[in-house]
Amino acid sequence: MLGGGAGEAMGEWSSVKPKRIWLWPFRGWLKWRYRHAVALPQELLVIRRPARFVAILLLLAAPLSAQSWCAPHRADTGFVAFTGVSLWDGTGAETRRGTTILIKGERITAVFKDGSQALPAGTAVRPFTGKYVIPGLIDAHVHVGSDVSGEDARVRADRRLCRALLGGITAARDMAGDTRAIASMQRDAKVGDIASPDLYFASLWAGPAFFSDPRTAQASAGEAPGSMPGMRAIDSTTDLRQAVAEARGTGATAIKLYAALSPELVVAATAEAHRQRLLVWAHASMAQVSPLQMTRAGVDVLSHGPRVARELPAAVYDTLVKDTTLSLRGRFDTPTFDTLFAEMRRRGTMMEPTLFIYMMDGRERLGAMAAELTRRANARGVMIVAGTDSLGSGDEGAWTLPNLHEELRLLVREAGLSTAGALAASTRNAARAVGAESERGTVEPGKLADFVVLDADPLADISNTATVRQVVKRGAVYAGGPTLPR
Repeated sequence: MLGGGAGEAMGEWSSVKPKRIWLWPFRGWLKWRYRHAVALPQELLVIRRPARFVAILLLLAAPLSAQSWCAPHRADTGFVAFTGVSLWDGTGAETRRGTTILIKGERITAVFKDGSQALPAGTAVRPFTGKYVIPGLIDAHVHVGSDVSGEDARVRADRRLCRALLGGITAARDMAGDTRAIASMQRDAKVGDIASPDLYFASLWAGPAFFSDPRTAQASAGEAPGSMPGMRAIDSTTDLRQAVAEARGTGATAIKLYAALSPELVVAATAEAHRQRLLVWAHASMAQVSPLQMTRAGVDVLSHGPRVARELPAAVYDTLVKDTTLSLRGRFDTPTFDTLFAEMRRRGTMMEPTLFIYMMDGRERLGAMAAELTRRANARGVMIVAGTDSLGSGDEGAWTLPNLHEELRLLVREAGLSTAGALAASTRNAARAVGAESERGTVEPGKLADFVVLDADPLADISNTATVRQVVKRGAVYAGGPTLPR
């Protein structure tokens, strides 16, 4: 894992290719992809005895029945109308009741009041009277491609991604890993070969000292850590123009500036990345670089709320973390942070606090600091982006909610965002964070048909984002996770 600290999860990938299993008693070929089935020993791939055949079927039955809902779906080639919905479209408009969303293929073609326009001939109508629709959710901080030859094998990655999709997540921002693996998943998700959120990922850059970290060896397997276009060591002698060009060649959306860099190198790397039309993502601070310096360098998204508090002198920060008797309410309502947040608002710098990862892994004090900083940043007009640093949803057994739903709950209940503000953080704002606001993040004609049908109103209670009835991703329709058999 290459994130903000303990509890962060990177992801999973494998180079296992599709296999064919000869089922002798039936004299036929059945194709099983390892990404949707359990791996079988080679000696069992040719089955000659009925007893062995039955045993294999029993072995396969449990995992395949549990994961059969992960088969990829395709968008209908004709028109499909979702009618009767209450639509929160993410544009800032009020919820529109009695609305029809018309899609064709992977695009939204029209949004209008029920019955106000004639439907094209042959339109398939899906009535959802009494249901609510929001744009597809975007988890702006995941790791799905690290130890790809071990714990994070592709079979597991695909299942986790599918289960996240069924929880309403139609896109995700991967914040560092093996870009060779992530690019493969990105391609398969985009064309519909796997049921998965679309992926946007970063090429990680850090100072040479960072690459003694054993996590970098996992994500650079087969190559020397720090030598790869997707995970590169840089210093003052690096040809940044060439390094950015190579990062672009991986399919990366952004450069992630991670650790052991000077303020001057952050400025230079950010400028070159932007010149070549890559975004720049980073932790909100590094050992030598403060949040204000990150902002003035032009970094697009600052991650991890507690790191924003590094604008404080080190001794003050340490006392605030360690002395839990000190109240945090109003602690950051100071000229220091007002200056920082004003600069972030002026430049359009986004803040991604990752409340979930701190609250859920025993770092509640840091989580409380992140929540209070988020409260103040939001009040001062900083754009908030929702990310978890841990995708969640598991890869086996009964379906469970992805962690983004808890992040949204924390943004509302701990950081004081409105329900609409939390929804915006995980839709429109997150789409901007990955440079995809022209394609997704709102439900509008011309954009990708990415949206979630809910049983209950998320504006009334943010926990209602969990009532997923159906998920539409690039026009393909999936049953929501809560509707699946347990």
